[in-house]
Amino acid sequence: MSSFVVGTDLIDLLATAARRIRNGKMPDHFFDYEDTATAQSIGEVLAHFNNVAVADHYQEENAEPEYRFTPVEEILTERLEPRHLVQIYLAARCYNYQTGEDHPEWAYSLPWATVKAILFWTETRLYGLGWPIVKLRNSGGYEWAGYEDAAWEWTREHGFPELQINPGRLDDDEVRQAITATERMGEQVSAALGMSRISLLARLVLATHEDGAYLIFEPDGGRFVRCTAFREGGEKIAEISSPEAAAHSAEPTSGEEVRALLAAVDPSPANPAWREFAPEDIPPLEEGSRAIHLGKASAWSPLTTRPRPSDT
Repeated sequence: MSSFVVGTDLIDLLATAARRIRNGKMPDHFFDYEDTATAQSIGEVLAHFNNVAVADHYQEENAEPEYRFTPVEEILTERLEPRHLVQIYLAARCYNYQTGEDHPEWAYSLPWATVKAILFWTETRLYGLGWPIVKLRNSGGYEWAGYEDAAWEWTREHGFPELQINPGRLDDDEVRQAITATERMGEQVSAALGMSRISLLARLVLATHEDGAYLIFEPDGGRFVRCTAFREGGEKIAEISSPEAAAHSAEPTSGEEVRALLAAVDPSPANPAWREFAPEDIPPLEEGSRAIHLGKASAWSPLTTRPRPSDT
């Protein structure tokens, strides 16, 4: 295995993440250092261990520059989004690979605890946000969406760009299984069920209409009877009717699964999908109608029973 000294920016990112956890952002205080262990001292230990591990690996001495912690302000103060968490997760994986996997003093050291805690923290938050796990492009494995597009050796120049998700690499069968499981559990999981149904509906629509931008749902008698797909700019491209509405149509629109999902969508304001998947810059809706952004909805994924990548 090769090994190299990671950059100061990456150490700053990990030390800032550790500081963010320590500041009470993790409910169980799993990562609560003693008061004397500041972000500066955490960063110093991370940088020092990395230098020692690389020197031992190549059996040579390396000059060790003085480390001075400079916080990554966006991580310390802003609302953390998946683009931040996936990048922190990958940075921790990078540090772990370059430093600790075959070093005899790695286990139970402060850097080991730091990396373990950061991985646990980021993955717990990504699960809580419903961020999807996708098939990797170049292997049969799975990882967090955006993992392959984030920076392995992060620098401030990389920043935290929005992550692009290809819905074709999400697992529709797992969404179907989640819908079945949550239906059995009743009202306590109605929020996850509502979002799962709409997410799968959006994926199936995009599979047929790749240029779709948003859907507008139209109600009748307390249920949705049709939805219409539009391109950016408002051009109508497809209409989907529920089974009841399709029964009165000479030519039923769309496939059976899509029409069944439409009929099962929760139209109430309590369905978080209307907030989480809301499109921007669309015409005003008629009373009772709802709209979703197809890209946002198709990129969402429910929590599944698949182990976290760091556990496999």
